[in-house]
Amino acid sequence: MYKNAWLMFIMHMMVEIICFTLLAMLKHIGLIEAALISMLFDIVAFCPQFIFGIIHEKYKKLDLGTTGVVLMLLSIIIANPNKDSIINTFAIILVAIGNAILHECGAIQTTLLSKAKLFPSALFVGGGSFGVVIGQTLGNLGISKWWLLVPIIICVLTIITTNKDWLNNDEYPIFNIVVSKVPVMTIIIVAFTVTLTRSYIGYAIPISWKKELWQSFLLFFTMGIGKAFGGFVADKIGAYKTALITTLGSIPFLIAGENLMIVSIIGIFLFSMTMSITFGMLLSIIGKNPGLAFGITTVALACGVLPVFFIKLSTMTNIIVIIFASLMCAFLLSKTLRKG
Repeated sequence: MYKNAWLMFIMHMMVEIICFTLLAMLKHIGLIEAALISMLFDIVAFCPQFIFGIIHEKYKKLDLGTTGVVLMLLSIIIANPNKDSIINTFAIILVAIGNAILHECGAIQTTLLSKAKLFPSALFVGGGSFGVVIGQTLGNLGISKWWLLVPIIICVLTIITTNKDWLNNDEYPIFNIVVSKVPVMTIIIVAFTVTLTRSYIGYAIPISWKKELWQSFLLFFTMGIGKAFGGFVADKIGAYKTALITTLGSIPFLIAGENLMIVSIIGIFLFSMTMSITFGMLLSIIGKNPGLAFGITTVALACGVLPVFFIKLSTMTNIIVIIFASLMCAFLLSKTLRKG
């Protein structure tokens, strides 16, 4: 169970290294163009994931992992960071689709082999934060795109190693972390809302201390570790307690840590720990299609990111938003998560 989760952690990290290295390589095209490219990537990478989950359930023998890696390899081949051309936009679309497919591959696999634990999927998702900051750094350093063949090879090796363990596996674990009397649509709306809110707050957190490269690594590594640790804690003490403690507990650290790195890091760590819980909520009601459940959360992530491209709020307004949104999420989770 945990062997595959760690392998998917590595694969997710490699996938994000490829994506964010390519995105960073294209920043020379101008701020507006780079923002549009980033927004396009977010939409294509996050929004259609549920479709690939549905496709997997219909065609069990379709090798999602290999399909995703082939698309990412094509993207590397055709990308030309030294020129401004439409082909680079096409390369970003290809790498984003590959990203979406491989996300589904990891989510479905870690769920199927999880024995109804949240930690395997949480560990898989946590790998992305590590890959994002490493990819951004490599892209800004101006490395050759051909170095990205290294993470491609690692992805291929993880897929070859794990495919036999999950393809054609219909033995879905049963998750049960929501209140049985709450309507299914209400659970979906709450999980979607909390995920969207967490996505937006992730960009609204007031941070002025992140000035050095090592601080960027610390920030993203904290996010990744927090996501994984949240699943581990939820398995130990329950999703209900974990959600309320971390959601409410993160508020004072997030709003007081703008200039205090240690305080901010604690808040970000706690804030990140709810990631696996919203996924677990959806698995409790649509457990026969973990790809669809995961895809709903990624659509919510995209919706939470989009306002960042169009809205710039003051620090005080951000603090008010964080407090109100966190309290709202805590209330919604308290009414839908099963105690115990």
